[in-house]
Amino acid sequence: MRLTRNGSRTPLRTLAMLLTALGLGTATVAHAQSEPIRIGLLPPLTGPLASPGREMVDGFKLFWDQVGNTAGGRKIEIVIADTTCNPDQALTQARRIVHQEKVHFMVGPLCGHEGPAVAQVSKETGVPLVMDAAGADTITKWDRTPTVVRTAVSASQIGHPFGEYLYKELGLRNVTFIGQDYTWGHEVTLGAVRTYTELGGKVAKIIWNPLGTRDYGATIAAIPQDTDGVSAVVVGVDRLRMFEAWFNFGMDKKLKIHGGYWMQQDVLPQMDDRAIGLIGNSLHYAAGLDTPENRAFTDAFARKHKRLPSWFAESAYTAGLWTKTAIDAINGKVEDRAAFLKAMRQAQIKAPRGLLRMDEYDNPIQNVYISKVQKIKHPVLGEVLTNVPIKTYEAVSQFWKWTPEEFLKRGPYKR
Repeated sequence: MRLTRNGSRTPLRTLAMLLTALGLGTATVAHAQSEPIRIGLLPPLTGPLASPGREMVDGFKLFWDQVGNTAGGRKIEIVIADTTCNPDQALTQARRIVHQEKVHFMVGPLCGHEGPAVAQVSKETGVPLVMDAAGADTITKWDRTPTVVRTAVSASQIGHPFGEYLYKELGLRNVTFIGQDYTWGHEVTLGAVRTYTELGGKVAKIIWNPLGTRDYGATIAAIPQDTDGVSAVVVGVDRLRMFEAWFNFGMDKKLKIHGGYWMQQDVLPQMDDRAIGLIGNSLHYAAGLDTPENRAFTDAFARKHKRLPSWFAESAYTAGLWTKTAIDAINGKVEDRAAFLKAMRQAQIKAPRGLLRMDEYDNPIQNVYISKVQKIKHPVLGEVLTNVPIKTYEAVSQFWKWTPEEFLKRGPYKR
C-alpha cells in the first residue's frame, strides 16, 4: 500500500493500472520499487564439463560479491540452472529461467554446442543473452540474433593464431591434429588447420575423439610415423586421460605435443611435473598473465577457493564486469532491453585478460596468449602449476586477418 496525495491509500496494483494507462507500463513499476535484477546463469554442473562449470559459477559469484551484489542502484540475484553440457537440457533450462524465474537476462551457456539452443530462447522471448563461455562461431557470424552478445570468445578465434604459431614459431611442417568431436573442438581445431595450411604446412592426419573418450590408446596409435608434431584440442575429463596416455605410451620420448586447447588451469592440479614445459593452450586468458588486473583477480580467487582460476572463471568474472558496466550506464533500467544491449556493445572493459571491446558482429576483440605450463610460487597457494604466456597475439579479431566478408563467404568450419 502507499499514500495518495489526499492521504487515502491506493493498492500498488491500482497504481500499476494507472501507470499502464499513462503508457508507463509495469516495468516502470518494477523499477520504481527497486526490484532486484535477476540474472540467469547457465553452467554445466553435472556431466563431462562439470569442473569448468564450477569455475564459471565461482568466477561469476566472485565478481558480484566484490561489488556488493549491486549494479545501477539495484540488488543482483543470480539464478543458476544446470545445463549438463547438453543442448536439449540447455534449451529446457533457459526456457524455465525465462518463463518461471523471470530473469532479466541470461549469462551462458558454457559448451559450444549449447550456444545455439540458448540463443534460440533469446530469439523467441527477447530476453537478452550474454553468451559466456560457449564459443560456437556461428552465433557471432552466420546466425546472429539481435538479442545475443558475446563476452567470451569465438572458437576459431583462438585456433587461428595457433596455426600460425605451429608453422612460424615451432617450425612444424607435418602436424597431426587431435580434436574433440563436437562444435567447439571442430572450430578450434579447424581454425588452426586453416592458418597452418595457408602458410604451407601439411596435415599428417586429423583424429577426432567424442566427448567422454575413456581410452586414448587408439588415438595415440593412429598418429602417423612421419608427423613432426602433434596439436591437441581436448576438453573436460578427457584432458587428464589424454595426458596419462601420452606418457604411459612413452610418446614424450618420441614426439612433441602442443596444447592448442588442453591444459586449462582447472585440470593442472590433477597433473604432475611431467606437464612442465609443455605448451598448454592458445587462449584469450592465462592465469600466469602478469598484469595488475590479473594479479588482483587471481589472488582474490585463490584466497576464496584455494586454487588458481581457469579461463572459465575469468570469463564469467569478466561477464559480470561487462554486464555491471552496462547496467550502471543505463542506471539500472534493464527492463529496457534495447538500452542494455546497446550499453553492452558500447562498453570498453579492462578485464583480467586485457582490454576488450566488441566488434560490429558482437564478439570481443582481444589478445590471444600462447602459454607454457610452469611451476610458480604463488603468494597465496605456494608452488603451483600454471600457464604462463610466452607469446601474445594482440587485439585478435574473430575474423583473424581476413575481412568479415571474406570469412563469412567461406562458411563455417565443419569436419
